[in-house]
Amino acid sequence: MVKHLMSKSYFLCGELTAWPDKDRMASILLSAGLKVGVHRYKIALDDFSHFAFTEYGGDLGEPQIEADADNAEELAANARRVSGALSNAGLVHRFEIYEYDHRDLLYYFHHGWPLKNRS
Repeated sequence: MVKHLMSKSYFLCGELTAWPDKDRMASILLSAGLKVGVHRYKIALDDFSHFAFTEYGGDLGEPQIEADADNAEELAANARRVSGALSNAGLVHRFEIYEYDHRDLLYYFHHGWPLKNRS
């Protein structure tokens, strides 16, 4: 899920059904032409003002997504690029973008979400 700091006007909520290990995720993002900074427990997308996969690695549990911006279109463009990279790697995910003061969904990007009923 996402952890947001409410420092910007728009934020992203998102999740993956299964997280690759940190090195694999960095490779997926790099292969899509994104600039990444790999840190001990974080992958930062250096192309964007604030988009990162945090709490990544070790025994911290599932990673978190931190992404926000002052401009909805900027955040949507960033989310679209990351979603494209994850989609190309076959990772099932969803990203939703909201304005802090309103809870209306502004943008939605996904690959294979929602999961199909397997009955």
